[in-house]
Amino acid sequence: MIFKRALRQELTFTTGVVFMVLVTLVLTNLMIRTLANAASGVINPKDVIVLMGLGIINYLAVLLAVSLFITVLLVLTRWYKDSEMVIWQSAGLSLFAVLRTILWFTVPIAILITILSTIISPWANEQSNIIKQRFQQRDDVSMIASGQFRESSSNNRVFFIEEINTESNTMKNVFISTFGKEKQTIAIADEGYIETIKDGERHLTLTHGRRYEGVAGSQEFKITEFNKYTVKLDDKQISEIAPTNRTMQVWELVRDWNPTNKSELLWRIGLPLMALCFATIAIPLSYVNPRSGRYTSMIMAVLIYFTYSNLLTLFQNWVKNERFSFGASWWPLHLFVFLLGLILIYFGQNRSITLRGRLKRYRTKKQMKQGTSHVE
Repeated sequence: MIFKRALRQELTFTTGVVFMVLVTLVLTNLMIRTLANAASGVINPKDVIVLMGLGIINYLAVLLAVSLFITVLLVLTRWYKDSEMVIWQSAGLSLFAVLRTILWFTVPIAILITILSTIISPWANEQSNIIKQRFQQRDDVSMIASGQFRESSSNNRVFFIEEINTESNTMKNVFISTFGKEKQTIAIADEGYIETIKDGERHLTLTHGRRYEGVAGSQEFKITEFNKYTVKLDDKQISEIAPTNRTMQVWELVRDWNPTNKSELLWRIGLPLMALCFATIAIPLSYVNPRSGRYTSMIMAVLIYFTYSNLLTLFQNWVKNERFSFGASWWPLHLFVFLLGLILIYFGQNRSITLRGRLKRYRTKKQMKQGTSHVE
């Protein structure tokens, strides 16, 4: 059918454009936050690209649902604005036929959203947490870098190394500041190197330098020149990464059926259902008078989106706090929005092509025929 082919082509093209715009906006915001974390030392600067990729994967399910909502609004609003919808309705096409075509277009996207929210997003969150936590659990040796001030894992020592010679495994112009309860020690040396003793402990050995010891803010301090000075480096064992509910797969959430996992599963199930409801309620919202502005529907759409998502988050918190059960929370909101969309579609379409309109028209014709027979 010409109508179905035209609507699907325009929905496909608009969805791609809207999705790419939203991905660009989210990626820009994600890049700013990731670079800020890298500058503050929370994450490894070398992992910025990987973390940005994992972060955008985590947002794909939400972005697809929002893209679908905006797409249906934009396409049908343009059709109303250019009087194309009036032409289709004059040809006998109802809004429920439009709904069927849009739902056939939405179902594959909803399936993709389900896969993203239940399988791929938890995997991306797990990989992101592993990268971040392993960087935070690094030992003092891996923290040493040339030209940068680095704080030890015990937070009581600061290192600065001007240059590292990778061939000879030596360091030049080394600065170490150690903070104690009552005194502060500063060691400065021309050269240094890392050595491992028999029991596995690693030491940073400085040669040809000075050691300053005293109380911060006091004029009393002691200066010691040395030919060799050894500082023990803190070793930190990398502990196993504890899983969270955002990194657990669906079967793991069901296996450990606690309120926190129930709330997480409620959100994952809600995303594809939200996409279907968005596609339904966007049809009546897209109606505009060709003589009026087209942005009223967009304002209503924004309000509906934030209300819908906030209510879903509210149900999620209620399940987490055990105020409502999971079985009584995952479906009422979505059913209400879907039925509201159907009701608005029914009252918003051309009455002459509805079942009620046809019955009314049939009765009118029958009464006119009866009146004509009585006149004869």
